[in-house]
Amino acid sequence: MRFEDKVVCVTGAGRGIGFALAEAFAKEGAKVVILEVNEETGAAAAEKLGATFIALDVTDTRAVQQTVAAIVEQFERIDIWINNAGIAHKALAVDLTPEQWDQDIAVMLSGPFYCAQQVGRVMIEQGSGNVINIASVNGLFAQKARGPYCSAKAGLIMLTKVLASEWAEHGVRVNAVAPGVIMTDLVQESFDSGLMSPQKINSRTPMGRPGEMNEVVESVLFLANDDEASFMTGEVLRVDGGWTAYHLFYPFEEAF
Repeated sequence: MRFEDKVVCVTGAGRGIGFALAEAFAKEGAKVVILEVNEETGAAAAEKLGATFIALDVTDTRAVQQTVAAIVEQFERIDIWINNAGIAHKALAVDLTPEQWDQDIAVMLSGPFYCAQQVGRVMIEQGSGNVINIASVNGLFAQKARGPYCSAKAGLIMLTKVLASEWAEHGVRVNAVAPGVIMTDLVQESFDSGLMSPQKINSRTPMGRPGEMNEVVESVLFLANDDEASFMTGEVLRVDGGWTAYHLFYPFEEAF
C-alpha cells in the first residue's frame, strides 16, 4: 500500500496503459481519478476500480482548469498526476493533413502542458507533488510516417525537463517514462491486421520481445514513490527492451 490515500489522476485511463496504471495505483491504496475523453470507457473503468471518473478533453484549457479545481475541491489535494492521453496518425509528412498534425500535437503536447500548468500551481502551493509524463522512444529517435507523434513526444520530453527544473525547489518532481513497443490491445490489433510485424519487432528489440504493460506500470510506480525516487526529477526512464540502445545498428522503420 505504497500510495495509501494519495490522490492520483491519470489522463486517458479508460483503456490500455492508462487503465493499467489506474488499476495499479488503486491496488496500492490510492484515491484514483480517471480522466478520459471517452465517457463510456472512462465510466466503465472507474466503476470497475471503484475510482472517480471525470470526463476531460485535455486540449480544452477551460475544461482542464475546471477539472483540476473540482478534484481539489473534492479531495483537497493532488499528489500524483500522470499525463497519458494519446493519439497517433500514421502518414508521410507530405500526406498529413493540418487537422491530423494539430490533433496529435494538441493531445500529446499542448494537453500535457495545460494539465501540468494547472496541477503544478496546486502542487507548488501544497509544497509537494509528482507529475509523470508518458513519453515514447519515438520522442528520442525518428520514425518515418510518424512526424506529429515523434514531434509531440520529443516536445513532451523537453517539457518534462523544463518543468522539473522550475519546480524542484518547490518540492515537486517531474519525470517521464519512454516505452518502446508495449503489448497493449492497440498493438495486438496492429499485429493482427498486419500493420505491424511481430517478427520484425522481436528481431529489432535486443530482448527479443515486446514489453508488457506491467513493465511500464512498475516503472511509473517507482518514479511516483517519494521514498524510492526521492532524488529523481527531469528523468526520462526508457522501458524499451534495449530498443534505443540498438538504434544505430538497425533502421527504425524496418520494424514496421
